[in-house]
Amino acid sequence: MANLNPKRVMIWAHPRSLSTVFELSLASRQETKVFHELYSIAYHFGDDRVYPNDEVTVPGYTYKDVIETLESGFPGNDVILCKDIAFCLDGKYDRLPKGYTHTFLIRDPRRSIVSLCKTYRATDAPLDTLPPTGGVKQLRDLHNYVTDTLNQESIIIDASDLADKPEKIIRKYCEAVEIPYCDSYLSWKPDNIDYWHAIWKHAAIHDTCFGNAVKSTHFKPLPDKGNPFVITDLPPQAQLQVEAALPYYDELFQKRIQP
Repeated sequence: MANLNPKRVMIWAHPRSLSTVFELSLASRQETKVFHELYSIAYHFGDDRVYPNDEVTVPGYTYKDVIETLESGFPGNDVILCKDIAFCLDGKYDRLPKGYTHTFLIRDPRRSIVSLCKTYRATDAPLDTLPPTGGVKQLRDLHNYVTDTLNQESIIIDASDLADKPEKIIRKYCEAVEIPYCDSYLSWKPDNIDYWHAIWKHAAIHDTCFGNAVKSTHFKPLPDKGNPFVITDLPPQAQLQVEAALPYYDELFQKRIQP
């Protein structure tokens, strides 16, 4: 019998926070319907896009389209999961889908923004097209809206905790959002992106932004673990982003699920 009332979960993140690896981990469960960054498509490529993109349009991805998709029925799936980037809401919370538990994934901006710089140097995209905190403030603001206005529980995980102790963190996460835990969350098949929109599979985006995550099969400690925080080698603009982001990250970090 079809499940008429599946559990619906949003994972909100900021860029370079291990969010795609976490998504692919949870996507390993067959009964879970997963969506990859629908709001990001609307923000960057939709007909009502915010990003200054005059070259590529993806039809059928207005914000209204995204909401309708996420609120649709999904016979045969008992969990509906969507991972996305918080700043792609553009601060308009009436764009949130109804019926979802909203959760949050964070990473120290001294790590995530360093990773952003590596990514955007590779793609030649300027940092000034991103929010001035690398998206961390927008994630904090959305979290506060979810907890203060929607009266939902604060459910936050940190990328380092997830990478270091995935079983413990994911078990606690699944309990908090009331979805089944599966052993496949710790060991999954690579290249499981059939459900992704074609725009994310384009080589220019896939290889630079998602390549390592798509090839992953399990969690492992982040490559910068144990290294000292050094941001003075970053461009001045990136250094300012890190400094601006840290208070918002620290605020969320204090509320995270403990390993």
